[in-house]
Amino acid sequence: MILKYHLSIAFTAYNSAKNLNMQFKRIFAECDNEKFKNFLEIVISDNCSKDNTRKVVNFFIRKSRQKKNITIKYYRNKKNLGFSRNFIKLIKLVNAKYCILMNDDDYPDKGFYKEIFSNIKTRDSKTMLITPLSKYRKYYPSIFGFNKVSYIINRGSILSGIILKVKQMKKYKSYSKSLYPQTELFLDYFLKHGAEDLNMNANLKNVDTKIKLKERFNDRMQRGKDLAFFDKIKISEKFYKKQKINFIEFFYSIYSIYKWGLGMKLELNKQGSQKYETIFFNEIIKYKRRKLLKLIIFLIFIRNIFTKNRFFYLKILKTFI
Repeated sequence: MILKYHLSIAFTAYNSAKNLNMQFKRIFAECDNEKFKNFLEIVISDNCSKDNTRKVVNFFIRKSRQKKNITIKYYRNKKNLGFSRNFIKLIKLVNAKYCILMNDDDYPDKGFYKEIFSNIKTRDSKTMLITPLSKYRKYYPSIFGFNKVSYIINRGSILSGIILKVKQMKKYKSYSKSLYPQTELFLDYFLKHGAEDLNMNANLKNVDTKIKLKERFNDRMQRGKDLAFFDKIKISEKFYKKQKINFIEFFYSIYSIYKWGLGMKLELNKQGSQKYETIFFNEIIKYKRRKLLKLIIFLIFIRNIFTKNRFFYLKILKTFI
């Protein structure tokens, strides 16, 4: 296969008209010039949207034909395949040297694509490249580097802003039944090729931050009662069982997932969503490794023992004593 483009900007879409309109405006404002000619393609796999997604995309397809600096490839599924199958389809459709995977609701700051252009135009590396995400710490090694696997699992679940070399990306085939196929892909890719932050000033910011957590139980991904909590756990388990990660990396990844999970419980409590808080908590404590779970809950409590939320975490700990 001859690669015509240097970068694919790849979106999974479902009822994405409003968000894609914003995304296209940013891309065209920065990239619709001679410098980007034959540099990038935009690839969209639409999961049978019921809104005006196709209309919005077609408008920008017509716009792209005026100067011919940007190529847009739009694919629409005849039926909703679910997020996982649509994502797997998407990565098969890109035709570039590199691919940046994006959620439509993660919106880039001004200058985002210009900085990516400067960073990768002469690059020829297999290393995973991580663009900055607002309010999310950068990738860096701590505790002798054992945090790296947990970082990729948690940062990967966000999807947006990860850049992979397409040839290596397409080699991965072994996906579990999970709402986070991208996390499985990212972890496999990272273990083979490593990762680094791109030196950028522009961030990605989520535009759906005002949505209350209880609404995420029935969002476009249909995460269910545990907000797809165990989907990430299963990926850690899979790589540990296959001896691709060691026990300390596995332990720290499970710890970090539960730290996130109890943080979600706390946020639901603060938002007055006690019903969803209870449902969510009752789901995430079903982990089969009971001794490991008890140790993790204890360590999370110790981590918060001098914070204003210590009694919240003490109450959780008491349920395991």
